[in-house]
Amino acid sequence: METALVAPVPLNISPAFRPWRQAGITHLLLDDEVRERLLARPEPEPSEAAPPVRPPRQYGAPPQREGRRQPPPYVPPQQPQAVSSAPPKAAQAADILPPDAWPAYWQALLKKTPPRPLLVWSYPSLSRDLGGDADAAHRDFLRRLLGDMALPKGSHAFWPLNRYPYGDGESEATVDARMFLSGIAALKPESVILMCGQVPPALGLADLRPLLPSIVHGYRYVVTPHVDGLIGEPQRYAQLITFLKSIIAGR
Repeated sequence: METALVAPVPLNISPAFRPWRQAGITHLLLDDEVRERLLARPEPEPSEAAPPVRPPRQYGAPPQREGRRQPPPYVPPQQPQAVSSAPPKAAQAADILPPDAWPAYWQALLKKTPPRPLLVWSYPSLSRDLGGDADAAHRDFLRRLLGDMALPKGSHAFWPLNRYPYGDGESEATVDARMFLSGIAALKPESVILMCGQVPPALGLADLRPLLPSIVHGYRYVVTPHVDGLIGEPQRYAQLITFLKSIIAGR
């Protein structure tokens, strides 16, 4: 067998031999064919020759990872806002009519209503109760209500949300917002008590909340439980009377 010629090759002549040099090997015995093949390998790209140099870590803060989105800054939750005393947009002063422009039903009702009352009360079906077809339970309730409030004569007034008898397609749920608000503007009470449970949407007073007095167009509005609910729950009624008296006393 013919013996291949070998020669020692120093490992610092080509990057191809760097892995052996790093392992502590300073010389290799290679035949000519292997030696030529290794020396013919192209120079490695910079990214392959050695890992990229990382900048020194800054102490006091964790290192940032590429591609990782940082969480948004913490924002404390907002506190609930109080009901605004600004007039709701749906109830505009332009909707108010002077009494001489009212239909006959409303003009006649105004003549029978005490002028400048302290309180104005309203609830669904009030126009029917005022129009000679009163519900007995409502009649007794109103008599007790005025007595328990213990206010001087003429300090209360009742102003309905609609007219009676009802017209075609109307019912106690119908609301004539323009005439109701026009009546409030003419009577100029300190407080308007809506015993409706919820504010009728047609009034445009959606910002009002139950038992949370709010000033609208200079009048204090208070939404209470529905009149029928107050009749059936004496304890709730007693709590309402105490609440309303405290509002009036504070003016």
